[in-house]
Amino acid sequence: MPSRKHAPKLPRDFLYRPYDETHPVARAIATGSSWFEAWCFQYSLTWPRLKRMTGISADRAAQLARGAPITPAELVDLAKACGVQPSDIIASLPDADAYTQE
Repeated sequence: MPSRKHAPKLPRDFLYRPYDETHPVARAIATGSSWFEAWCFQYSLTWPRLKRMTGISADRAAQLARGAPITPAELVDLAKACGVQPSDIIASLPDADAYTQE
């Protein structure tokens, strides 16, 4: 089998999948995960990695996992870290109608 050691990395947008009811995050939410944990688990975002990529602290991540409202800036940063559109994150929120995309 050929080695992929020096193969170029695929850009995240190449792997982009719009959010809908068949998205893995939607299935995780339907089976009981919080929206925040579902996104973090799907994209392998541990809290230290999330802090590096977005600036969201571990304490704030814990608040979001427990249902605290997300700020527009955090929403954009999380979407960027996951390689999705902010509208995808908004669609997965329990109170999605309260958020508007800037």
